[in-house]
Order: sequence, then structure tokens, then C-alpha cells
Amino acid sequence: MDNLALSQGGNFAFTSGALAAGSNAGTIQNAAAITYTINGEFKSKAITNNAAISYTGPAVYSQNAVESNGGFTGEVGGSTRLYGIYLDGAGTFSIEPGAIVNTAELAAGVAPLQFPGTQRAKACVGAMRIAVTAGTAFVPGTTALNATGVTATFLNLSSIPGEPLTA
Repeated sequence: MDNLALSQGGNFAFTSGALAAGSNAGTIQNAAAITYTINGEFKSKAITNNAAISYTGPAVYSQNAVESNGGFTGEVGGSTRLYGIYLDGAGTFSIEPGAIVNTAELAAGVAPLQFPGTQRAKACVGAMRIAVTAGTAFVPGTTALNATGVTATFLNLSSIPGEPLTA
């Protein structure tokens, strides 16, 4: 997805929230206040720990299965997925899952890791990269971000990047 062709509608983050895993399983935190805009109007999200990140949107189709609740299970070679982290005008976090790729293919530079798209009336403030080993299941909001077989990495963003990750 090319960010240059997307209409952000004035939805941007202006400060890094220092996103990280929350102290409770299946949650995130922003260790720094986030200044952002929704439709060009300034907003602020205070430091928050244990923000819920469950996903209740439509099922997302992967190469081999339909994944419900935004979760997925690692295939041979492991699997990796980006979850966009968004703030709405009320300061509520939400996530949007991206496509699932084989971790070995990603590491070899064969498969790119796409960022999820824009969300109406929400600012993308970060992304959560989840890599799971073969046979390990991950369900956002349920699985601990430091569970065995799960590696979580956070990216602090001002908007959705224009290019996918290639490693």
C-alpha cells in the first residue's frame, strides 16, 4: 500500500508515545503523552498503562486460513503480522491487523510486511509487530506479548509508512 496515495484527512501523531507492552497480559501502554490530530484538530493522550488491544472487526483472510479476532497461528518457519495502533478523538486505542507473512521469507527478503491501512477518524500512532513460532497462536488482547513463542516489537509512527517492511 502506498501511503502517498492515501488520504490521511489531517490525522497524524506529532509526538512519540513510547509504545510498549502493558504490565498486564494482552495490553499496551504509552509511556509518554501523545499529541495528535483528528481531522486537523489537536488532541492529546495522557500516559496510559494496560490499554486494551482486542480486535472485534471483520475476519482477516491470510494465505492459508480465515483468522478471527485478529489472531493467527505460526506456520512452518514462523509467521509475522503488523497491527496498526490508532487513537480516535476520545483518546481510545484500537488496532487493525495487517497481512500475515512467513517469518523466514520476510527475513530472506522474499516477502514484504505490509502496514494496515488508514482508519476513518483515527490517527495511526504506531504499529505492533508480532512474530510467532510455528504452532504458536496469538490473539490480541488475550495472549501475553511476552508469551513463549511470541516476540512483540513496537514502532512509534506519525502516520502509516509509505513502504512495507522488508526484514
